[in-house]
Amino acid sequence: MNKTELTQALAKNCGTTLKQAGEFLDETLKLIGDELKKGNNVQLMGFGKFTASIVKGREGKNPRNPEETMQIPDTYRVYFSAGQALKTKVNERLTKKAEKKTSKKASKKTADKKTKKK
Repeated sequence: MNKTELTQALAKNCGTTLKQAGEFLDETLKLIGDELKKGNNVQLMGFGKFTASIVKGREGKNPRNPEETMQIPDTYRVYFSAGQALKTKVNERLTKKAEKKTSKKASKKTADKKTKKK
């Protein structure tokens, strides 16, 4: 799903116009970015937590001239840690598949036992 598809889904699910949904999404993303820029974490209960931390500068190779070294400056890296509700939601598909497999194996074992007894 890309940003356009997310905007369309928001508009449909919330009963708003496409323009309003787009503005809402843009403002939400802007606010998250602004808070991270200030050095604050953004935690959305049930969804996850956005954090930004400094990655120290280092010396690297110039990709255009590998013999030449260059200084890579300090930078911020954004991290996202999924919340428990999001993890559960995403893993539902796997648990359903596992349940189907185990139920198939269990029914196959009982069928095998019945044929062996005869």
